[in-house]
Amino acid sequence: MEIISDIAKEEDHRSILSTQFHKIYIHCYKDVSILFADIQGFTALASRCSAQELVQVLNDLFARFDKLAQDNSCHRIKLLGDCYYCVCGLPEARADHAACCVEMGLHMIQAIKRVRQKTGVDLNMRKV
Repeated sequence: MEIISDIAKEEDHRSILSTQFHKIYIHCYKDVSILFADIQGFTALASRCSAQELVQVLNDLFARFDKLAQDNSCHRIKLLGDCYYCVCGLPEARADHAACCVEMGLHMIQAIKRVRQKTGVDLNMRKV
């Protein structure tokens, strides 16, 4: 009976594994800061711009954000539509992770102004 029970457990285990989409790797990091920037009124902005113009504006803006992230020891972790997510304090710990994100945010405000001036598109970030 024990052998049958062990085989049944193994089959159940294989069944569960076969339904997983991806392997999940979890690491715990202490003392990190996450910054996210979301475009204010994105739906309205999208209705006023052509698709090509909107993509160009987002590419310009997010490319500037990527450069700022590098300059401020932050790492982009995700772009989700009009939202930019970055983190500081991993994979290497930094005691100044929060200050780096604050500096990044202040520089992002200037980058948004430059993109607005360059493109003429009324662009702003959501204030939370």
